[in-house]
Amino acid sequence: MIEAATSFRRRADTRYRKVGGEGIVVKQAAGEVLVLSEVGARILDLLEPGLGVGGLLRALAGEYDIDPATLEADVLAYLQELFDAQVIEIATARPASADIPAGPA
Repeated sequence: MIEAATSFRRRADTRYRKVGGEGIVVKQAAGEVLVLSEVGARILDLLEPGLGVGGLLRALAGEYDIDPATLEADVLAYLQELFDAQVIEIATARPASADIPAGPA
């Protein structure tokens, strides 16, 4: 489940360019090309500096005149689509060792 603290990044096997107002994503391993709308490209641009979902929502709320609940629902659904299409991946994963309790000091 995507949460406000989740950060994403483009997968290493994808290439991304902006052409006009659209974004073009090339999934090299799959040999697929995806065309993103202007808003879709903006979302991918904002993910690049490691902005978490919460920061992404705040940035988009300042750029677009949209109800916050609608914005959140739409952006979360879009991020899930990008994730399912293997365009993005979670950027900040906790290492397995983080789940192991520390021993006595």
